[in-house]
Amino acid sequence: MSRRQAPTVTQLRNLADRADRGPLRPEEVQRLRAGIDRIADRQQAAGAVGAAWSNRVQALRRRLVAIHRPVRQRDITACAECSGWTGTRYVGRVVAWPCPTLDAFTETFPAKEAA
Repeated sequence: MSRRQAPTVTQLRNLADRADRGPLRPEEVQRLRAGIDRIADRQQAAGAVGAAWSNRVQALRRRLVAIHRPVRQRDITACAECSGWTGTRYVGRVVAWPCPTLDAFTETFPAKEAA
């Protein structure tokens, strides 16, 4: 027994037009419902993927902020990671916080979109 494919958007539109002209036959109603179910399934799957992606972006943001944390010395706030902070002094060039790494991440994934 071969499995029937779900109706296409064009076929669903034809069924809707047919419904305007009079009652649908039971097989037409069945195809219309199958198409609606298929569209609903796709929307639900897309929503789940979007939520998972958002959660991963938020987790990455938290990890980056933990690594590229601010360190305040006198009147300078620098990135601990980029400036090579040892706990007592900077090793290398002092990079202001937020650093280019966090700026690039925020530019690519604005906080509003990740939330």
